[in-house]
Amino acid sequence: MSEEQHMTETQVVDALPASSIVVVRDDTCGLEVLMIERAKTMRFAPGAFVFPGGKVDARDQSETFWEGLINCDSSLPDLSYRLAGLRELYEEASVLLTDNPVSAATTHLDFVERLKEAGARLNVADMVPFAHWVTPEPMPRRFDTHFYIVAHNGEEACHDGNEAISLRWVRPKTILEDWDDDKVPLMFPTRLNLMKLARASTVAEALEQSREADVVRTLPVIGRDSEGIKLTIDSGAGYGVTQASAKELRVETPK
Repeated sequence: MSEEQHMTETQVVDALPASSIVVVRDDTCGLEVLMIERAKTMRFAPGAFVFPGGKVDARDQSETFWEGLINCDSSLPDLSYRLAGLRELYEEASVLLTDNPVSAATTHLDFVERLKEAGARLNVADMVPFAHWVTPEPMPRRFDTHFYIVAHNGEEACHDGNEAISLRWVRPKTILEDWDDDKVPLMFPTRLNLMKLARASTVAEALEQSREADVVRTLPVIGRDSEGIKLTIDSGAGYGVTQASAKELRVETPK
């Protein structure tokens, strides 16, 4: 079967709920964002720089479990997505975002154990919706990913050494320049969300812009032209870019 036939005949699978978290801080040189480097051994997007994030799990979806552990109403419609983002941030970068500063843990603990040890509540209320991307329909593994932006609380970030093999605080414009110079690989949604973030110069400005902007559900479409496979999004998404580059397509092709 040709690649084109496979794209047309493959049954569309459901997109799994997922979350990604854009953690920002102010530095002397301007706004910085936390990025992690995916292990080069991973099947999907090996070596790419991404925001912390992952799938929503069963515990993230339990309203009653989180009562008393979060600083907002547990009936928040997108609570499970917010919790997944905060959990993945802790698991991949060791940052526990709470509403009050907490002391360093003596040992590496499970997300909930660490939260209870800290005696604090997760800072769910200050997370601001930033973007919403859904994996294209022909793909065999799909995610419905909500992105949130939140200010860093000062906790030291440390990569897990498993999925995340390194991390860095970097200015959005700097990592975009590195991508342009082929120094770092980025996925299409990551690059466009970095472009969106680069419109702000400070954390306060980035949060305000996000509160005022509409979050558009972005579903890229896979097609083909004379040059081969292409990946496009609607101009209404507001990124100013509507087509993925060839190098982004290489990063996003499962190995």
